[in-house]
Amino acid sequence: MPDNWIHLCIDMQRMFAEQTAWHVPWMATVAPQIVELSGRYAERTVFTRFVPPPTADAMPGMWRNYYEKWPMMTGECLLPELMDIVADLKSFAPPARFFNK
Repeated sequence: MPDNWIHLCIDMQRMFAEQTAWHVPWMATVAPQIVELSGRYAERTVFTRFVPPPTADAMPGMWRNYYEKWPMMTGECLLPELMDIVADLKSFAPPARFFNK
């Protein structure tokens, strides 16, 4: 492997792993492989965290309509701890890094 690669781990967050409106059932299936890779290469891992808007009104255009249909997933309704990565990955940071988007 070249020396310039990174492991970009996208949105392995509690809001998708737990029973929310945006629950993703397959996360439980892929989590062991992600934990394995993150553990082997924590220094090359970047965890992204999706940060919802505070309210639907904070979004422009069609995004406002989208969040009006999902108000329970906006910052004013969603528990802040649900935006964090799943517990099995937390121990890898640092050296793994975070990128909030």
